[in-house]
Amino acid sequence: MGFGGAAQAMNTILKNNSRRGHRTNYFQKGHDKTSGKSTGIPVINISEEKRKAMRDKLIVENQRHHQKVMIIFTISLAIMISMAVYFLFF
Repeated sequence: MGFGGAAQAMNTILKNNSRRGHRTNYFQKGHDKTSGKSTGIPVINISEEKRKAMRDKLIVENQRHHQKVMIIFTISLAIMISMAVYFLFF
């Protein structure tokens, strides 16, 4: 007897969950591949001026992106409204 897709999905989920504890993530960034110990995240000390310049640059980029999104949204909204008015009255 076949149970369909639901029973098979349940079996797959249970099998995947049972494997979860046996997985290791030694080959991700920050781990030594031979011993498996964490090497930590390398921290680079930068000056306060560079940090402020990077922050200001990110703020300006985010503002420009927000402006572009708003312009595209308003143009799209205007086009949709004009098309709706055109189809309703003509």
